Order: sequence, then C-alpha cells, then structure tokens
Amino acid sequence: MGFLRIDLKNADVGAVAAAIAKATSAIRRDALVVLPTETVYGVAADPARSSSVAKVLSLKGRPSEQRFTHHLAETADAAKFAAPLPRPAQRLAARYWPGPLTLVVPSLEGRDVGLRVPAHDFTRKVIAGCGPSLYLTSVNRSGEPPLLTPDAIASGFGDRVDLLCDYGPPPIKLSSTVVRVGADRIDVLREGILTRDEVLATAAATVLFVCTGNTCRSPMAEDTARRLLAARLGVEPQDLAARGIRVMSAGISAGFGEPASDGALDAIREVGGDLGAHVSQPLSPDMVQHAERVYCMTSAHAARVRALAPGGADKITLLRTDGLDIGDPFGGSLARYRTARDEIAQSIQARLAELAGLT
Repeated sequence: MGFLRIDLKNADVGAVAAAIAKATSAIRRDALVVLPTETVYGVAADPARSSSVAKVLSLKGRPSEQRFTHHLAETADAAKFAAPLPRPAQRLAARYWPGPLTLVVPSLEGRDVGLRVPAHDFTRKVIAGCGPSLYLTSVNRSGEPPLLTPDAIASGFGDRVDLLCDYGPPPIKLSSTVVRVGADRIDVLREGILTRDEVLATAAATVLFVCTGNTCRSPMAEDTARRLLAARLGVEPQDLAARGIRVMSAGISAGFGEPASDGALDAIREVGGDLGAHVSQPLSPDMVQHAERVYCMTSAHAARVRALAPGGADKITLLRTDGLDIGDPFGGSLARYRTARDEIAQSIQARLAELAGLT
C-alpha cells in the first residue's frame, strides 16, 4: 500500500472505528503503521510475525539483538509475558498505567521483557485488535531523536511507512520513563516525564512511623529503621529506595518544618545516626493509604491513625511487639531519650525480618 495519512484530530466515532480497523488490518499484513501515544508516536510491529519485526528493524537501522517493548491494551495482559510482576512493578503499574512508563521485568522465560500500557485509547484498541501485544518504537533512525509531530514523520518517513494515524502532536513529547524491576533492585534506566525520585517513591514499600509531634520518637524510629534495614540488605541507607523500601515518619499533631529535638539529636548521634536534616510533617490520610506498614508509638496514636484513615486499619499497629507504649521523652533528660531510643531499636530489630520482607 502507498503512504496514507488519516487525520483523526476531530474525527467522529465512525471515522475512528474505521481507522482502527484499517490500522489493525494493515499491521496484520506487515504494513508499516505509525500510531499515536501520549509520549511519542510509534511504528508498530507484530511480535508474532518475524517479517513484521524485520521491516521495523530495517526502517530504523536497529540491530536485531536490541529488543522492543511489548505495548499492551490492558494492565492485566502483563500476565501473558511476566507473572507475577514483582511487587514494586505492581505498585508502579497501579499508579502509572496506562501512561508514560515502561517496565522491564523478568519474563515467563526468565529473561528481561519490556512492557507498557500506553495512555491512548485509539492505540490500545489497535493493540487489542492485533493482540496480545504490539511492538511500538519511536519513529527515527536508531540513535537519532524521535520525530514528534505527524508533519515531521510524514516529511522524514512518508516514503517508507504505509499508514500514519494523525492525532496531532503528542501531549508529553518525551519518550517513556524506563524502569527495570528485578528480584532485589529497582533501576531507572531512562527518565522521561516521570523522574527517578517519583518512580522510587512509588515503587518502594513505604514504612511509616507515627508519634505526636514528629520531633522525637518517630524521627528516631525512622533513622534507626533506615540504618538497620540498610545493614541487613547490604546497601547504604540512601540506597534503600532502590532496594524497594522507603522509610518515613510523621506526627498526628505535628506542624511543618520543625527540627528534631535536641535530646533526639544527641541520643541518635550516640549510636551513629544523624537527625540533623530532619523536618517534621503532619500525618495525612494519603500517607497512611500509600504505606505498607504504619507503626505507632502508643495505643492512643494507633487509635487516632485509624480514625484518620479507617480504610487502613489492617496496616496500623504498635511498634512494640508486646503491645506496650513507648513513652514520650519530650522535654525530659537525655536518659529518657536513651530509653526511648533503645526501646525503639529493640522493637525494630524484632520486626526486621518482617520489614525486609516487604521488598
């Protein structure tokens, strides 16, 4: 077929349905079809047809050993390629799919596979029509920047592709963020509109410690948990998020931006920790919702947290495994801070296997 450009920017339902059928039929015949996504346009290949893949490799001048990403119509289709998804990948998919995120995960055969659910209804319907996936790769020669607009694609590749489904410039105009989620590590291979910090914060299992003002007990718990978990997992504390654990603290009556109390600073410094950069924050329902575990210093704290976020009751518990409270050292002597610090450390040590198992 010769080059055909279908303008779908203001198309009615019938015209869109006809274009979906035309694109699906063309891909099944190994025609080179360019489809829109929210990031950049992609030229499609049917992974089940080696002739289709070969034509896209030739178009791009791309080595055959470089793998393409499977683009899916629905998140549930990931199970056809990788089952089960690692827990950090499940969190990322729940948050960002459909959307500008490619996940590289262990496949059913044990090697890495790239998966993405694009946030474009038209293209997902084409994928569903071809199924169970399509390769979509940016329209460019390998190593060059992707062409971002239908006009640029028509000008640069109109003599080499068969069908261009034109929805205008893509909203994001950046390639997707690419994240590898392995058995024990999360690596951001390429940043797009989603940054490394955003990805790690979403992918990691969040452990949340709660006290009253977030200047004494919960900051000591946060620092202690970070150090003990890092030692157990064999990483530096600042690398915990890349291993799938995020440690936070908050207070049910806290304000924003208060430093750790002097007693907490001194008590933690004695055991090799550092609360110098700590700033307090109030507890919010959203924090509880996104946490895997919420550890409270007292039964009164636990009751307040359950009232604040009743849907999270099953994840809220006392930090001490014996069900006793950890007393508030605020305004007391350094000895009282040491007592609270040691109770916190013993309780976290008792829960360390549980915490490490959240990755």
